[in-house]
Amino acid sequence: LPDIEDEKFIEDCVRAHNEFRSKVNPPASNMLRMSWDAALAKTAKAWAKKCKFMHNIYLKIPGKVHPTFTPLGENIWTGTATVFSVDAALRDWYNEVRSYDFNTDRCSGICGHYTQVVWAESYKVGCAVHFCNTVEYFPDVFRAAHFVCNYGPAGNYPRKPYKRGHPCSGC
Repeated sequence: LPDIEDEKFIEDCVRAHNEFRSKVNPPASNMLRMSWDAALAKTAKAWAKKCKFMHNIYLKIPGKVHPTFTPLGENIWTGTATVFSVDAALRDWYNEVRSYDFNTDRCSGICGHYTQVVWAESYKVGCAVHFCNTVEYFPDVFRAAHFVCNYGPAGNYPRKPYKRGHPCSGC
């Protein structure tokens, strides 16, 4: 599995986020382009190495996990290491759009990974993937790829993830 300094991994993470963000429907007027943040990746790596399927408990503590952003957003994906790809993980998160109604800002199932991926004001991302023989709180997967992405600024406030409108008309 790639390291957080692997150029292709970085490129894949940023490209996949921006591609999925550009596909939102209805279109977004205020969607910012994402770019890589090495400090976010370092935080993601430190948490991924714990092999726990739970959120980093330090995300809301000022200065603890990032010099600029507090709190951080975070998405976690765990699956068999042999089938891991950045695109597959992002697709799983994005596909939660099926449970999300933009007009009512309501979720009929799990959709927080989707809303964080497409949170308009989140413009920095840092991800890491770690090999775990087992993942705590995720009992059915062995020899796992444990993939964590951190976001700055954090999304998922109690409002819509972006504003509807002509792409970037509100940028």
